[in-house]
Amino acid sequence: MPKFIHQQTVDFFHNQPIAAVALLREVGGIELPRFARATAEAVDATQLTSVEYRADAVVVLRDGSGTARLAVIVEVQLRRDAKKRFSWPVYAAALRARLQCDTALLVICMNRAVGRWCEQPISMGPSGTVTPVAIHSDRLPLITDPGEARRHPELAVLSVAMNGDHPDIDKAMEVMLEGLNELDRKGAQLYLSYVFGLVPTVVGERLRELLMTASADYEKVIGARYFSEWVNKGLEQGLQQGREQGREQGRAEGEIEAILTVLDARGLDIPAEARERISRCSDLHLLEKWIRRAVTVTSVDELFV
Repeated sequence: MPKFIHQQTVDFFHNQPIAAVALLREVGGIELPRFARATAEAVDATQLTSVEYRADAVVVLRDGSGTARLAVIVEVQLRRDAKKRFSWPVYAAALRARLQCDTALLVICMNRAVGRWCEQPISMGPSGTVTPVAIHSDRLPLITDPGEARRHPELAVLSVAMNGDHPDIDKAMEVMLEGLNELDRKGAQLYLSYVFGLVPTVVGERLRELLMTASADYEKVIGARYFSEWVNKGLEQGLQQGREQGREQGRAEGEIEAILTVLDARGLDIPAEARERISRCSDLHLLEKWIRRAVTVTSVDELFV
């Protein structure tokens, strides 16, 4: 499931780069330069050398002439990873050199403990520090004010996704729907699909109930224009797809853990490249083949033959 959550969130920022702008300005308290548009741009804009240094998403603020004014590196972090404290400054420096503008490092964390770890300044030695702007539930608490949700629907969506277990989640979903009424049909569908993919099943079912109520009494919540056949069929399909993808990701992660456990238990050295290859694999058939081989191979290289 973590890989599914990671990809869903990365896709969200690729499709809605303005969300990164809202987080920096409204949650991070950062004064942004004047800009005409915010666009999600090629991730490899961060790369000057090795493909190893690849950000999850890059959002660039450009002025009316097309000149880059600020580049935002968006990273989705679901667990502590000490290596990131060495690679994140590389992203920032490489992107700054490529676009010749200031950069910001925005880290999205679904877990508050991970978020607190991510927001610690990264020492660069005598040269100074790099401080990530980490967004987690402590910094983006549940939004239950309708006015705020209307002003910043993307923040309302992210607050629901980050606080699915909060006792006031029902109220937050209601005001989130009010906020989505400020968007066009495509934007509302994208935001709702993201929420359905991340919140617990019981919360997703409650959100569907709210949507169905809105279709019957559209002036009460969000408006009938979003809820035709898409509500009756599309949301259910989206929720089911999320469950299926989540189950598949969970199974893949279980296989990956089993492979690494077997290799470790047998005392075999696992080079960093091999560990990375195993950890990134999502092909269940291939993972099953590797776990059978892990029992008998004499070196990790034989796993991939």
